[in-house]
Amino acid sequence: MKYETQKVALPFFMVAMALFTLQILFGLLAATVYAWPNFMAEVMPFHIMRVSHTNLLIVWLLIGFMGCTYYLMPEEAEREIHSPKLAYIQLAIFAFAGVAALVGYQFGIHEGREFLEQPFWVKILITISF
Repeated sequence: MKYETQKVALPFFMVAMALFTLQILFGLLAATVYAWPNFMAEVMPFHIMRVSHTNLLIVWLLIGFMGCTYYLMPEEAEREIHSPKLAYIQLAIFAFAGVAALVGYQFGIHEGREFLEQPFWVKILITISF
């Protein structure tokens, strides 16, 4: 790497790959429930699996794009990133908001609107992280 602060991108990519794995898992679970409707019907309903799968797709892509930005920005600007600490704080806030939303879905804590299910405080955290 040409710039030391390009290493900031690695945690973003690691989190993105972990979320991608979760997305695949929820997708496989949802496909199984779609084929066998009584599979896990009491533990986790299909609509919770579907919304988890869809939101994980969006979140891992966004985190991956953020990581790409932190990797490419120093080369484009031809200088180090001003504050790698802020990048780590951004990742922590966004990851916490994503995990809180995902756990909230499992316990029925959502606003019940299609693809906008996060509670208001999670939406605020997501906005702050950008």
